[in-house]
Amino acid sequence: MRARQGPAGSGLRFLLASAVLALCPAGGKAEDEAGETQSSRSAWQIEKCDVYRKALSDILDHVGRDGVSPSFLDRNDAFIASGCLADVDACPQTEKDVEIANGLTIATMNAGAASSFSPFRCRS
Repeated sequence: MRARQGPAGSGLRFLLASAVLALCPAGGKAEDEAGETQSSRSAWQIEKCDVYRKALSDILDHVGRDGVSPSFLDRNDAFIASGCLADVDACPQTEKDVEIANGLTIATMNAGAASSFSPFRCRS
């Protein structure tokens, strides 16, 4: 997925970079053991989910909700509500969905998460 180029895209990248730098200390947390339930999540799992939640909020504040498919928002909300543990299929369907998915992937990767952390899958 590629973000559209232009003034809005560059502003979004700056916004994401600023948000990630403010939220994340340097260094990974690979030594934390991953939990499989919300109550057993590691500090790193909680931090990644917090970065994801904050980035989604910041991106939506920046680009708005017009053109974003309701199912894409619903699946992202379900992912966050699960503590970022649920295997949801948040399939980007519109250009705006793709722009948001790209921003979220960049934000979480900049925080040290793998690209596979995000829930973006289109299985059907």
